[in-house]
Amino acid sequence: MPANINDINSASSSSSGPPDANPVLTAYESYVRDTPLVTRYVLNAVVISYFMSFFVDPTFALANIPYFTLFRFQLYRVITSPLVCSSILNLFFAFMGFMNHGVKLEQSMGSALFGVLFFKLTIFTNLLFLVVSILLYGLTNNDGYLAGVSVGVWTVLLSIIATECAQAPPNSKRKLFFLEIPVLYYPLVLLALFSLFAGFRLAYCLGVAVGYLQGFGKLDRWKVKVETARKWESERGCLRGFYSRAGYISVSSASGPNAWAEGSGGGGNNESSSGGGGGPVAVRAPTDPGASSSTPSFPSSGGQSLGGGSKRGLLSRGSKSPKTKEERAALLERAAERRRQQRDEGDSAV
Repeated sequence: MPANINDINSASSSSSGPPDANPVLTAYESYVRDTPLVTRYVLNAVVISYFMSFFVDPTFALANIPYFTLFRFQLYRVITSPLVCSSILNLFFAFMGFMNHGVKLEQSMGSALFGVLFFKLTIFTNLLFLVVSILLYGLTNNDGYLAGVSVGVWTVLLSIIATECAQAPPNSKRKLFFLEIPVLYYPLVLLALFSLFAGFRLAYCLGVAVGYLQGFGKLDRWKVKVETARKWESERGCLRGFYSRAGYISVSSASGPNAWAEGSGGGGNNESSSGGGGGPVAVRAPTDPGASSSTPSFPSSGGQSLGGGSKRGLLSRGSKSPKTKEERAALLERAAERRRQQRDEGDSAV
């Protein structure tokens, strides 16, 4: 009898232990922790749009269609069109492309400037799409041009890739699977590949054109300065509510070209903490948050290729290393202070 009681006690003590972790919840927490804020919000919107497609057609409601945008004055379509997804294949490629390029670019620029760039390219591409569609309608009197569609995140993603390639060194190359392509023509080859499999899309062509204009500095008139983004992130700025959210990358903590180095990840404001659950850590040198010279930029080399296996970091635009012991000590002290602040913020959030 005592043996049976001992067996019951041991069984009850083992069953009273902590339950196994939910794999779905663990995967979602890892996604939130490792994906920067703006990239995560865009992908979340794409996923929501896909599940909405089971009940309503998000393309009809949110896509940039000249007839509805201009003649029905539904101007919101100029902004919402890249957030639409109505097929599982589009959803897969959206995640594959945006997790590849969006994460690195947001780490490089910071969440505020990346969000501005994303919607800037979106608006310019859609406005150009409307102008071209109206011109073609006026020349041909074909109503089909008024029913054309600019939709999907790849419209903006192709524009981002073209921007990055336009700012890369002209002699560098990128790999597209087994082909090595000069970096300046890489977006055009990618566009031709998309047209081969999905058919010609005017919005994709215009997105690449807008990306080249942005990369060559033709749209700098509408460029947001780093100082302006810092004001947005201040205590009285319009982004103060987002600054403390998981995955937000401030302008001061943006890693610049180091974001393309091997092993960098989307840690957001807490990427330097050592006990954050095993997420990837961004590769960067300690920098002064108040330094105005830490302007985000695209990588100065060929960047990361679609289907390529290059693993070398692109550090050719990295900041100068401190020369004296006093400078190194000051940098390390500031980095330690930031880690303490981030750890305190993480503890208070818990």
